[in-house]
Amino acid sequence: MIESLLSVKAEKINATKTAVFQNNYVISMKNFIPKTRTWLILAHCFNMDGRAASQTITDRIPLLMAKGVVPVVLSAPTGVKDNRFPHFQIFSPAPSGILFELRHIIKKNFRHRVVGKFLKTVLTIACLPFYIVEKIFIHLDSHWSWFISASAKGYFLVKKYEPELIYSTAGPSSTHVAGFILHKLFRIPWLAEVHDPLIYDNEHPKWQNYWFKKWLETRICNSADAVIYFTESALKNANRRNQIRGNAYVLRPGAIPPDFSEVSYEKQDKIHFGHFGSLAEGRNLSVFIRALHELLNEKPSWRDKICLDVYGAELDSASRATLTVCPLNEVLCEHGRLEYDSLTGKSGRQQVLEAMRRCDALLLIHGTDIICEQYIPSKVYEYLMSFRPILGCAMRNSELGDILTENGHTIVDGNNVDEVKVAIMEFVTRWEFEGLPDRTAKSPFTVEETVKTLLEITRRIL
Repeated sequence: MIESLLSVKAEKINATKTAVFQNNYVISMKNFIPKTRTWLILAHCFNMDGRAASQTITDRIPLLMAKGVVPVVLSAPTGVKDNRFPHFQIFSPAPSGILFELRHIIKKNFRHRVVGKFLKTVLTIACLPFYIVEKIFIHLDSHWSWFISASAKGYFLVKKYEPELIYSTAGPSSTHVAGFILHKLFRIPWLAEVHDPLIYDNEHPKWQNYWFKKWLETRICNSADAVIYFTESALKNANRRNQIRGNAYVLRPGAIPPDFSEVSYEKQDKIHFGHFGSLAEGRNLSVFIRALHELLNEKPSWRDKICLDVYGAELDSASRATLTVCPLNEVLCEHGRLEYDSLTGKSGRQQVLEAMRRCDALLLIHGTDIICEQYIPSKVYEYLMSFRPILGCAMRNSELGDILTENGHTIVDGNNVDEVKVAIMEFVTRWEFEGLPDRTAKSPFTVEETVKTLLEITRRIL
């Protein structure tokens, strides 16, 4: 029903567009002025410090603009508004979305912890009755309703800016729903960039959320002019489920070479293993903690030589539970999430990159659940830019394992305590006697190369 209504509306709009295009074509041919390359970019997460979904698109914008692309960005109000180009921020209409977005705004604008907690508490109490009513009937993630606002606002933006491309990049699935609706309305080429798979083959269907994402994956594969995934496995499985009709590509997000002018690696009195990024039940430090605990029991003198630094998130419940059985005490140091520093003017992201540079070895946990074969942690691209050795706990035959091996880093079975323990011992031994010098090879995964590929993809569909 929805698609039939969109089709009727699209026919009316296309008739108008044809007449306008013919007039514009005559004018442009007369004055020999090429039409500006305008892209409508739909990104729920945009310009958010330290957010992987945001960095993926935000990092590309300057390079796209340098190539003549004029971005018109439509995002949620959770990030910083960019004044270099048309950037529109809109709220989700549902209580869950409003609550999610306002909590981020409070966190962004009120640095004082007590004030922030107070405002978040007041906001939660005010939204709670409406939130409960929503959850009784709708079992989707907190971003689901953003597509309503994005589609409505996007309609007027398309009419005003006449973009040559609709580019949805996510992150939240609602971003692609808005891209699908606008594509159907205006018949403008649509590029859908899916960061993580929407569904998984072995996933147990869970109410509306599963069926909603299953419907969306089908719409993307059947309607988008080009579909981008970040891993071969994710693309292969999506294509097997739906038979992608448009162009299908695998694109590594990459990273921007960091500014390390103020920091360099120096060997300290302890070897520092640094873990950066989020942790969860299926992606935790349990095996590494158990391996390190066993090693320290065998070599008690090493307690004064090893430090495990955890940045970016609180320990998950699985890691906490393991610590109660295998305590590390002063060996483990939680740094939490690094935010903007008003004294130095450094963003949280810059501080994280500098902390990576100072570490002796970078710890990468891939995870143990069903999604691991189809995603690559975005941190790996920044890890590779730091020139520090990486200890990856992952499957050797995975795409992540291949990336680490091909770039000269260490990969071990993330479920094998003995194997992880041996790897830690090797790192400590090398650090003691030979040191852990910088890796000389440069990372092949840069945002510049990603943008070149992206422009080639758009050239083919335009």
